[in-house]
Amino acid sequence: MQAKHSIQVPEYELVRSAKRKTVSLQVKASKVRVLAPAKVCQDEITRLVSSKAEWLWRKIDEQQQLLSSKSERQFCHDELFYYLGTPYQLDIRFQEQCVTSIELDALAQKIIVNVANSFLTDDFQQEKLQQQIKQKLQLWFIEQANLVLTERIVELQQSTGITMQSLKIRHYKSRWGSCDAKHRINLNWLLIMAPVTVIDYVIIHELCHIKHLNHSAKFWQLVKQFYPNPDSAKVWLTKHQAHLYWV
Repeated sequence: MQAKHSIQVPEYELVRSAKRKTVSLQVKASKVRVLAPAKVCQDEITRLVSSKAEWLWRKIDEQQQLLSSKSERQFCHDELFYYLGTPYQLDIRFQEQCVTSIELDALAQKIIVNVANSFLTDDFQQEKLQQQIKQKLQLWFIEQANLVLTERIVELQQSTGITMQSLKIRHYKSRWGSCDAKHRINLNWLLIMAPVTVIDYVIIHELCHIKHLNHSAKFWQLVKQFYPNPDSAKVWLTKHQAHLYWV
């Protein structure tokens, strides 16, 4: 990483010990821990973590991919996918001469996937069907994410009084959003699977990085001004991450 904070620093847990003589960085279960001597100042720790941000994100990404591989999706009937915090069952319906399409039945809590009968013929077609459902689901979730996330960030800019330069909805393998020094915000489209309250936390988190491009005490003070209980949102994301990362 370049020391000018061109890469956002990941959140970390700081553990101090009078017995330690050097600062050590650890990444376990996609979480960063900083082990530091009791007398090392916060500025020195911040500089070290900032200088290692690229490496830390790479380790987080590797561990997140390992987690995702343990819950490989089958894209089959009755499989669960989250949408705005609610689990929905896939309802695969075969029809004559049908172009694969997606519908949401909020009352029945089902994501309806309409597919052609031709996929029922043999094993090769079953593999092709799985890929078709995955592709269409991903496109549908991205479309919903563009609508909902854009709507939420417009409203939250107004309520916080913090304005971004631009917004991009993209795919991250190991984080929910980012903000750079030019006030450009990126949000992970997989956020569309989280409750609106959790989406709002991530957006507020990134908006606050426009004022503080770090995770200092002043940063968290600003976050809590607009979102008093950020831990609740972080707990939800951690608890459900195996369901949310599937691409």
